[in-house]
Amino acid sequence: MNKEENKETNAGQEPAEQAEVNAEETAAAETEVVNDEQTETSEKQEEKVWTPEEIKELQEKASKAEEYWNKLLQLVADFDNFKKRSERRRQDDVLSAKVAIVETFLPVLDNFEMAFTAAAQVTDPAAKSLQMGIEMVLSQFHNVLRECGVDTIDPQGEEFDHSYHEAVSEKETDEVPDGHVAQVLRKGYKMNERLIRAARVIVARKPSEKTEEGK
Repeated sequence: MNKEENKETNAGQEPAEQAEVNAEETAAAETEVVNDEQTETSEKQEEKVWTPEEIKELQEKASKAEEYWNKLLQLVADFDNFKKRSERRRQDDVLSAKVAIVETFLPVLDNFEMAFTAAAQVTDPAAKSLQMGIEMVLSQFHNVLRECGVDTIDPQGEEFDHSYHEAVSEKETDEVPDGHVAQVLRKGYKMNERLIRAARVIVARKPSEKTEEGK
């Protein structure tokens, strides 16, 4: 390569190198300016002296912020309670609808039970298939009720409970303790501790002394 070619090559590289140097110097200068501004700002902040009016204004803003925060917490709590009440109301509505449906079927169930009781007293062999058919339908009926969450109240011999039993009369007897159910006239039903129909019962009463002496 001759001297003239070297000169041309050096001439082509010098502007690029110069541009790179200029860019580095510019970046360094900008960094220095930023650092100077940050230092100046920091010094001003350190030298800042709050006046009583400014302090009072900050205190008022802090008080307002705390007030708004407390209101927000109250709103959140109220909304949470609203959701819980709505869910309970929805569950109560669903339960009420189920109870209403079950109530419409109870008279039919009562008739089936009376038919089964009457059929069980028939000794004719020809009525055996009828008895088995009624018993099967009655069993299916009770299974469906159990699947729906319905429990039967059949308190024979149990202590009388005003919450689930309806007393129609008293009966002097020593077969069960005083104040207990001597006879169930009609079964009761409940769903999830909610009474659908109270059991109609006769309550036992301790025999009087006169009756005992007569015996």
